[in-house]
Amino acid sequence: MVGASAAGLAGTPGAFTADECHLEGNGKGGKSTWCSGVFVPHNGSLVDREAQVEWPDGRAGAHTQVRTVLFGGYQRESGIDVALMAGLGPVMGLLSVGCAFAALSRATQDRLALLLPDRVFATYVESRS
Repeated sequence: MVGASAAGLAGTPGAFTADECHLEGNGKGGKSTWCSGVFVPHNGSLVDREAQVEWPDGRAGAHTQVRTVLFGGYQRESGIDVALMAGLGPVMGLLSVGCAFAALSRATQDRLALLLPDRVFATYVESRS
């Protein structure tokens, strides 16, 4: 959803104006810049005067385009975020499938391997021997 919001495909679009920005610990030993300010949606619906946005280059008085995120909060519209999500999505999907396959019994893995294309099946059989 974050990638869809960053790409402009989900969420309510609007303008964010930072009142103040400060560094906060991100729980991973690093720091992130968070700005608090006002979100004004383009459709004229409810204005949020207590909006907060993670914004590395943010500074008081600056403006940026954001979208609401499904689970609350705001996401800056950014091509970098879209590219990151587009690259990570398939990788995470492949890792998930691999982990799920590894958790199956050997007999079930062998039955599923029969559905693979011949060249891939041959590699599977070779790796099992």
